[in-house]
Amino acid sequence: MLAGTNNRVFERVNGELAVRYSPQGTDGEFCSTTRNISGGGIRMPLLKKLKPGTTLDMEIFKHNTDMAFRCMGKVMWTWDSPIDKKDEEIYEAGVKFLNPDLLYIGKLIDSLAKASALV
Repeated sequence: MLAGTNNRVFERVNGELAVRYSPQGTDGEFCSTTRNISGGGIRMPLLKKLKPGTTLDMEIFKHNTDMAFRCMGKVMWTWDSPIDKKDEEIYEAGVKFLNPDLLYIGKLIDSLAKASALV
């Protein structure tokens, strides 16, 4: 799982997993999907632009399975403008895991890798 480029500790795996997230200090809960995931974090679209440094309560899971885990994340970066000109409400962010359970993350990554091998 170690990656040798881009100064990254973990290799990124592209794929969609469901994400339920709630910025700390708010009552709002939002749903999204991952663009990619690694042992260190995820890249995902946001329905509302969040500032870097925002802490999130997150649940990441694969639909129709019992593979899921809860963790805390920290928004490390966001695009300054919407990612899709047609829908100016969607932003993209990089979120670092603050308390990752690498066993569960590994299971989710493995399921994405197997699914992409079938395509």
